[in-house]
Amino acid sequence: MNLKNGYVRRLKKTDAEAVFAVRKEAYESSEQFKTLNFSYLEWNDVDDIAIVLGVFDEHNELLASLRGEIIKNRKEAEDKLHYTLPTEKDLFPGILLGRGATMRNHRNMGYNSLLRYYFLGLGIDFPFKSIFASVFEQAPRVGLLRDMNYKFTMPEDSKDNDIEVLTCEYFVYLERKSFLPSFNFLQTKFKEPIDAHPWEGLI
Repeated sequence: MNLKNGYVRRLKKTDAEAVFAVRKEAYESSEQFKTLNFSYLEWNDVDDIAIVLGVFDEHNELLASLRGEIIKNRKEAEDKLHYTLPTEKDLFPGILLGRGATMRNHRNMGYNSLLRYYFLGLGIDFPFKSIFASVFEQAPRVGLLRDMNYKFTMPEDSKDNDIEVLTCEYFVYLERKSFLPSFNFLQTKFKEPIDAHPWEGLI
């Protein structure tokens, strides 16, 4: 595959079928959690208003996707994450990253980090105070997030009817002061996939 013919763009409702296929394949094979309700992975009203990014190959096949939601306050974040935030830091407005998924035969190629790189660029350009997410113990990206200076805390009341956690769930957040250093870190570490998948279209 000639990676230089790949690209990244914002996804829309017409991509719904491809997005669901990538999410379903990725979540089915997770060793960190068990999906109890695959319908919640389908394109929905949240995707319509969120920013969903995708990595494509030279055949216009979707290889990976990641969703970013703009969260205005703590209550909205807790409603989305299904637990009480285990930190008193002022993280809002922030970007909640979720629904990250990569096709199994394209894992370990830096695609999730490539999409995270673009979200960091968005965070730098606008007055967001944090980028945050839930991650699971032993997930492949845990080490990378630590290298990026994400802070890890563990919620005590997590309850999500759509998944069963098989390991441990963490609330992780990156403060604004770390946006630019983390952006530069990803730009260096993942230079090849970034250069090979230029941005296409408008945000």
